[in-house]
Amino acid sequence: MQNTISREKAIQLISEIRDVVERKVELSKYYGSAFLESNEEKTELEIEIQGVSNGFLSEILCAITGYDIEVCGEVEKLFPCPCCGLRTLTEIYNLNEGTGYDICPYCNWEDDGTTDIKDYRSINRGSIEDYRNKIQKNHNKYYINKWFEQ
Repeated sequence: MQNTISREKAIQLISEIRDVVERKVELSKYYGSAFLESNEEKTELEIEIQGVSNGFLSEILCAITGYDIEVCGEVEKLFPCPCCGLRTLTEIYNLNEGTGYDICPYCNWEDDGTTDIKDYRSINRGSIEDYRNKIQKNHNKYYINKWFEQ
């Protein structure tokens, strides 16, 4: 029998488990203190998993609880990243309104309206082509079935 849980409750449960792990487990024992010190502050879970598929949330819950849990609910509507093509951006660049500049959590491309893949962008310190090559070189690091493709 498969259990179901709302998307909101799934995110809340994952967040609570994350907090327990942070308090109860000495992460430096697994990662080393240099790793933990070199990383930035942890980001809010809601931002990290915004727009991810319900299937991905189900996989996380199964991995950490051992139970087969179906996550139900509306996934946030996100825009495709011009670099990697995954739906990760909360807004799309708009020159007329001066909005956008969202940063893709997958490939780290900052959407500045660039469409030419060979155009070097100082804000990104490279071109879309450079970022795509980085993804290809580090395919294991970047492989994840988390967001929807465009």
